[in-house]
Amino acid sequence: MTVNIRATEAATLAQPLDVIALYRTMVTARVMNDLLKIRKTQGHFPFYIGCAGHESMAAVAAALGEDDWLALYYRDLAAWLQRTGDRYGPLREAYSRVTGPMAAGRNMPSHYSSPQYHILPGFSEVAGLVPFAGGVGFALKQQQSKALILCSTGDGGAATNDFHVLLRMSAVHQLPVLMVIEDNGWAITTPSTTQWAGSLVDWAKGGGIYAEEVDGTDAIATYEATCRFVQHIRSGQGPVLMHLRQGLLDPHSSSTDIKTYRKKEEIQLTAATKDPVKNFGLWLVERGYLQEADIDRTRKEIRAELERIEREVLQEPGPTGDRVLDHVVYVPEWRENHPRGAKRQLTMLGAINEALVELAQRDPDFFVYGQDVGSPKGGVFGATSMLVSQFPERAISSPLNEQLIIGLVAGSGMHDGKARCAEIQFVDYHQSAAQTIRLAARISYQTYGIWKVPMVIRAKSGSGGGGPISSSGSAGGGAFGHSNAGEQWFTSIPGMITICPATPFDAKGLLLEAARAQSPVTFLERGRLYRSEPPKDNTGRIVAEMAEYWQVPDGYYTLPIGKARRIHIGQGKADVAIIAWGTMVLEACSAATNMAKKDGGAIEVVDLRTLAPFDEETVAAAVKEANRVIVVTEEADLNSFGRHIHSWIVEHCFYDLDGVPAFISAVRAPAAPYNAPEETAFYPGASAIEEKIEQLRID
Repeated sequence: MTVNIRATEAATLAQPLDVIALYRTMVTARVMNDLLKIRKTQGHFPFYIGCAGHESMAAVAAALGEDDWLALYYRDLAAWLQRTGDRYGPLREAYSRVTGPMAAGRNMPSHYSSPQYHILPGFSEVAGLVPFAGGVGFALKQQQSKALILCSTGDGGAATNDFHVLLRMSAVHQLPVLMVIEDNGWAITTPSTTQWAGSLVDWAKGGGIYAEEVDGTDAIATYEATCRFVQHIRSGQGPVLMHLRQGLLDPHSSSTDIKTYRKKEEIQLTAATKDPVKNFGLWLVERGYLQEADIDRTRKEIRAELERIEREVLQEPGPTGDRVLDHVVYVPEWRENHPRGAKRQLTMLGAINEALVELAQRDPDFFVYGQDVGSPKGGVFGATSMLVSQFPERAISSPLNEQLIIGLVAGSGMHDGKARCAEIQFVDYHQSAAQTIRLAARISYQTYGIWKVPMVIRAKSGSGGGGPISSSGSAGGGAFGHSNAGEQWFTSIPGMITICPATPFDAKGLLLEAARAQSPVTFLERGRLYRSEPPKDNTGRIVAEMAEYWQVPDGYYTLPIGKARRIHIGQGKADVAIIAWGTMVLEACSAATNMAKKDGGAIEVVDLRTLAPFDEETVAAAVKEANRVIVVTEEADLNSFGRHIHSWIVEHCFYDLDGVPAFISAVRAPAAPYNAPEETAFYPGASAIEEKIEQLRID
């Protein structure tokens, strides 16, 4: 039955609401919840987390339009059913069936997800999805859409850094976001009074966000309030926070015993007064929409239908172990394109500037987001100065919050499948965003490829601000908090592509290709290389084999991700191979040139360019030909990516080696001292590589 429900503000009429259909949706969620609890107890699957007490979220979803987006809490089964009408999906995921629409049986149940219905994929990490939701809201606003995004979490979620990121992001950019805090009084076993002091509504209002407290045990009140909030957002008045008061009728999950942390009287009172399904049924009976007998009949009909669906689902196939590596990472297939533009000598900073402008020219939705990037200087290093000059609206300065930066960019990419660029001023600062970065890289695997997160994270990394390269420049000035190499943080994340170019030519071509990837890409820009010249030998002469890579073509071109470059220095067959990336490529080339002049022969430098996934074939081929190997890294020798390469060579190339591969790294200490003498001693340089080459040749 469709009824016009008047909203609580007299001037606002809600959309006509089919109250009977809404009730059936809420009952379906409750009955499915009870069925799955029983099946878990019977041992049919290992885990279940319930929704009982949260069914009024169906009323919230009912007030939205079909173009609106949802980022749902794991208790939002009713919202899933209201949006999709799909009763099969939750059962398929509970029984880990490959037909599951959320994760094809790969993830645990209650992690709602659907590109078709604009439902972002949920995480077990409480409120972990929230920063991504803000990114979708940002994309909606950038594209001048009338759609909004609903983002829900529990009272515990309201205490997380993730949620505070969304509050700040929504307020600063006035995003079309409806935040719903589903406060059932408990964060596992901890009362919600522990999660914040005072009023959550006052907290939100103090941050510039309109907020109200709503009775979530009353479906009609919840619907009316949501309609008003939706109108508020669509009219351009900014984001809204709904503090939705509910009752938790079940334990936290199937792993929790409710009686161990809640008093019997409180449990009984909650069941008697805070059951939204029971309350809504009574409302419908009192107003003549249903008879009392309809209540029990409806539950029985729905239970019979769900048991029929369950029997069908049980006949569907489950996952097999041979798919365990499916959808980990998406490296774009390189489309060979030879640079056609005129070549000019360019610094790496100039090459990065050009790449960002090329991306803005090709994609009207592309932007760079980060601290100071929209300033006339183009960030502290000037990497966006050309973008600011030519496309000022695409270089957007952010609040000083790296998790906010990553969440906004990742969510924007999930909205339409196109990469944007996050700039982290120094790679050291990324750690406040570590969870969001890890989740972005996990999404495609977690959802069995249903969702992807195209995103480029650019960060200055490594020592100094512009030196030292052994052959030129001055040392010092980087200091702690600005000097970590950083690759160890990203190459260990499954699903993350990591790139570290050594030359301007590679920086431009690889950055343009990175924007084509459907997995997140971390693009490490060595500060020592931003303005460096080509490497030189000990007489000050440029290493000829490297000079061409400072000649950068005008216009668009790309280079393949996952492909290393071999640089042969000297005459004849190489008897040493040096594996390096970033700044250490220049140091290795200087060292190889000096040693080739001094002792003759040849040395091969392998520039990995892409660190994850690295070019195993090229590394193995270089080792097989030279038989002696040095791995050189700017990282401290503490569980580093360089050590991973070293151990990989030992494991996979053992019989091609004439001796133990040498390893050169920064010292085992925090990166890095401010003064020049200590910073110079901290990082490896050409002289250390030359000594190791000489030692290998003698041995």
